[in-house]
Amino acid sequence: MFKHHFSLIIVILSILLFFPLFQALAVGPVIINEIMYDLQGTDTDHEWVEIKNISDQAVDLKDWRFYDGSNHLLNEPPQNGGQGSLIIAPGGYAVLADKADVFLADHSSFSGIVIDTVMSLNNTAEILRLIDQDGNIIEEINYQKEMGGNGNGYSLERAGDFSMQFCESNNLGGSPGQANNFDCSKPSFTPIPSLTAMNTPTPMMATVFPSASPEMILEDTIIESENNLLRTAPTSSSPVIKVSIIINEFLPNPTGSDTENEWIELYNNSDIKVALKDWWIEDAGGQKYTFKDEEIMNRGYLTLPYSKTKITLNNNGETLSLYSPRGELAFKISYSGKANEGMSFARAGQNDWRWTAILTPNNQNQFSSESSQNTELAIQQMDESDVTENDTTSTASADFSLKQQTVTSSASNVSNKIIIVAIGLGLILSVVAAIFIKKVLPPINS
Repeated sequence: MFKHHFSLIIVILSILLFFPLFQALAVGPVIINEIMYDLQGTDTDHEWVEIKNISDQAVDLKDWRFYDGSNHLLNEPPQNGGQGSLIIAPGGYAVLADKADVFLADHSSFSGIVIDTVMSLNNTAEILRLIDQDGNIIEEINYQKEMGGNGNGYSLERAGDFSMQFCESNNLGGSPGQANNFDCSKPSFTPIPSLTAMNTPTPMMATVFPSASPEMILEDTIIESENNLLRTAPTSSSPVIKVSIIINEFLPNPTGSDTENEWIELYNNSDIKVALKDWWIEDAGGQKYTFKDEEIMNRGYLTLPYSKTKITLNNNGETLSLYSPRGELAFKISYSGKANEGMSFARAGQNDWRWTAILTPNNQNQFSSESSQNTELAIQQMDESDVTENDTTSTASADFSLKQQTVTSSASNVSNKIIIVAIGLGLILSVVAAIFIKKVLPPINS
C-alpha cells in the first residue's frame, strides 16, 4: 500500500511540476510578429512579414523557408536588394519581404534586417509557417481578414511573444523593426481616420505638369515655368503624387561651438523633386527660417547649418516644426531632457527617434548599439501626411509620449520568469495534492 501511495504522489508531482513548465516553453525561438497582407492600393511586390527572435541566442536563418501555401527560400542579403544578414540577434527583428528593394523604398529610414523571399499573401485568410533547415515547422499562424488590416493600410500585430492573438496596428503602415503598437478593441474593417483632429496637419498633394518646372504644386497653388510666367491649376485628369518632406536628423549640442556647428537635416520621402520656396522651419522659441530657392531631390536630403538658418537649438529640450507655404504643419518633432554632446537626434523609423554618435548629414541615418540605451525621451511627433487623388484621408497624427527602450530586451528574462512562475505554481499545487491525498486516501499501516 505504501508503494502504491508513493508512486501516486510521484506521478501527481511530476504532472503538476513539469506540465505547466512544458506548456510555457512550448514555443519556437523565432515567431511571426507582424503581417502586412493587404495594403492600400496594389499589394504586388509590397507585402511583408516581420519575424522576431524571442530566444536568448542568436538564430541563423540559413536554408530556412517561408511558407504561404508553398515553400520559399530566404535569400541571404544583399541578394535581391536585401540588407543586414540572416543572423537575428536575441530580441531582434527581421522583415521578410516579397521584394526587398521595394520594401526599403517604401520605408526609406528602415535600418534593420530585410530578407528577400517570394511572398503572395491571401487577402481573405492564410496559414503562414517558418520552416528551419531540417524541415521542422518552427512557427505556424493563421490569420483572417476579420482580424483587421484588410485593405486599410494597417498591419496585423502579435499581441505578445507567447500569444497567438493578432490585432490591428495603431500605426498606419505598421511598425516594422519596432515594438508592436496595436489595439485589440478596434473593429474589423476599420476605415482610415479622417483629418478632423485639431492638431492634425493638412495633407500635402502634388500634381505633375509635363510642360512645367518645377514638377509639383501643393493642392491648388501656383506652378511656375522656367520663365516664371506659366500659372496653372490642377485638373481632374492630372496624376497626383504624394509629397512628404520630413525633419530627419538634427544636432543641438555639437562638440565645440554650438552656434557654428549646429545643423538640421530634411528628407524628401517622395518620388519627385520639391522646390521649398516659402516653406519654413521654426523652433520652440519662434525662431524661423523661410526657404528661398532651395530644392530637395526625390528621396534626397538637405542639411541646413546654423550659418544659414540662424536657428539656435536648445540643449535642454527643443521642438522643431516644418510648415508648407500655405501654413500647413507638415512635420513636428520634440525632445526633452539634456541633449547629448556630440550626438544627433535622428529618426530611426515612424515614431522612433534615437540619439546617435554617428552623424550623417545628407545621408541615411545610422545607429550604434549604444543608441538604443538612451535615457527616457519625451517625443512629440507629427509624421508624414500623404494623400493621393482617390484618397482623401490620411493618418491622424497626434502628440505622444514614448519611453525609449532597448530593442534587444532579452527573451531569456521572459523565459526565466515563466520558469519561476511555473515552478512556484507546481509547488503550491503539490502541497494541495499532498493534503488531498492525506485526507482522502486511507492511512498507511505500518
